[in-house]
Amino acid sequence: MLPPVTLLLLALNVSVFILIQDINWHRFGSIPSYLLDDPSMFLITSFTSMFLHANIVHIAFNMLALVVIGRVIEEAIGSLRYAIMYILSGLCGVALHTIYSLATNNGFNTPMVGASGAISGIIGLAAALGDKFSYIWLALQFVFAIAGLSSIAYTAHIGGFLLGFLLGRVYRDRMYRDRAYL
Repeated sequence: MLPPVTLLLLALNVSVFILIQDINWHRFGSIPSYLLDDPSMFLITSFTSMFLHANIVHIAFNMLALVVIGRVIEEAIGSLRYAIMYILSGLCGVALHTIYSLATNNGFNTPMVGASGAISGIIGLAAALGDKFSYIWLALQFVFAIAGLSSIAYTAHIGGFLLGFLLGRVYRDRMYRDRAYL
């Protein structure tokens, strides 16, 4: 059985994907130009974009990663910390992607969707807790971002990973400190 937050996130993402396929869902993607043109819409879409996916392959890969990695991390750090880390990592992914888009004018008016930034935060937290494979995953994100191999927002992946890693280090250091006082 999946832990509660992972199960809720899985259900939310899949439900949104199924329910909104027939409407103009692109407008709820995070569009970097909103930051300058409509800041309130930017704040709304920074959150809503985390629950939208472009196609079945996109959601399938994200939800597979969520289930495989998320359940382990949620059990390791607790549901509340996990939920907070997930949302903050997703928002950090949006922020780094927006900064990149504004600085390069690349994707300035293109909606970004997907849970990848948030899931990358889970992978970053796994790295902070000792998972070596997570660093390989991060290195690949940098290679793909530099190479520009696709329209995937690799900067969102990197932003989510970095925040997840930082939060994971804080959690790990606190855990070790607390054990030292026992």
